[in-house]
Amino acid sequence: MPPLLHRATVTALLSCAAVAQAQQQPMVRMRREQQLVLAQMPAGGEPELRVAPGVPTVVRFDAELVHAEVKQEGAGSSVSVDVAGHSFLIEAQRELESGERLPLEVVLVQGQTRTRLVFQLVSHPGAVDARVDVELRPRSGRSEPGLEAASPRREGSPFSRMVFSGVMGESGVTASVFAGKAIGSGVLAKPPREYRAERGRAIVFHVHNPAGARPWLAAEVVQLSSTGERREGAGSWTVSMEGPIAPGDSGRVVLESAGDGANAPVLLEVREEGGIRGVRVEESR
Repeated sequence: MPPLLHRATVTALLSCAAVAQAQQQPMVRMRREQQLVLAQMPAGGEPELRVAPGVPTVVRFDAELVHAEVKQEGAGSSVSVDVAGHSFLIEAQRELESGERLPLEVVLVQGQTRTRLVFQLVSHPGAVDARVDVELRPRSGRSEPGLEAASPRREGSPFSRMVFSGVMGESGVTASVFAGKAIGSGVLAKPPREYRAERGRAIVFHVHNPAGARPWLAAEVVQLSSTGERREGAGSWTVSMEGPIAPGDSGRVVLESAGDGANAPVLLEVREEGGIRGVRVEESR
């Protein structure tokens, strides 16, 4: 093969290899968080949500979410939508084409007011919405709870005082390994220990928040039935923490119950605000 032809062939092969490698590399997008105040948007405006495959987008409202549906033509789903309380989780099942817009209809209820919103789902080469907080009206017009009131730590709980102060030998309290497991979703949970006293029971475990995530703070603990539904009338559990767990750090979580519910089989779910990441605690019986 002549030298010039050989050189041209090699150059062409290298170019094809570079193109193929570039096609195989996943698109890198900046994950962004944004806040939207709908009362301040122009009349008739429809806010955009930037979505991408493999990146879930959490959208949280200051009102109860009763319906969320992507309006799309043709067979097959392009976006999955999971509704939970005041939030929904969406994730694109494919890369949306440039200029493609999928309308997402949302219905909210706040008191006696029912509000219908439409978002436009789009793709952006450099960014994706990881979390979006949506307010129907500015916070300045509402009374906000203080930081201490928003914290799940309950200073009056005997077990939480004992655990957080490090006084583990309190009279009348017995400690043992919890006969069950804690399974984290979005966070890592270590095997729990349990503490019992005449007045009730506590389950204590450590949670590790992965590096790169936002701070994690438990907002509620929910009792579940064997089918995974919320269970009512089986005693009450509370959750206590010293404060939010920073990315890359670990912290303790204390679950406490008193009265008749303390001895019932345990199947609990500890949820952060928004209900996306949490820990499921299940007793072996």
